[in-house]
Amino acid sequence: MVTRIPNAAALTRCNAQVDRLDAGAGPGYIELRTGTQPAFGDDPASGVVLVTIALQDPAFGDAADQNPGARASMNGTPSANAGADGTASWFRAYDSDANPVQDGAITATGLGGEMEIDNPVINSGATVTITSWNVDELESA
Repeated sequence: MVTRIPNAAALTRCNAQVDRLDAGAGPGYIELRTGTQPAFGDDPASGVVLVTIALQDPAFGDAADQNPGARASMNGTPSANAGADGTASWFRAYDSDANPVQDGAITATGLGGEMEIDNPVINSGATVTITSWNVDELESA
């Protein structure tokens, strides 16, 4: 059997996930990294941190009904200057107390990654901008 939840539950679960980024005294942040994303969000982070980008507070707006499911979209287009050279392939998001919240894949803008950035090939000192980041919650899995 397939697990199914009502749409209202998908909205609640999506909001709960993104609200975790706002836990703590300040805004959450993202590390864009090289290499292979770990299998689980509790695994130690791997690869080189290319850039750390602070998020707005709150980081996301309220989740919207996708019928089926729910989607929350990142507020703003945060950016920061890179501290290393490399190709960003995955990210880890943290709350302001450095608790990991979510990992995901990175692509260039328009290529459909969980997070899209202006250019995944990063040079030290260059400005890197997150152009899109959506968090989805499904009604069935």
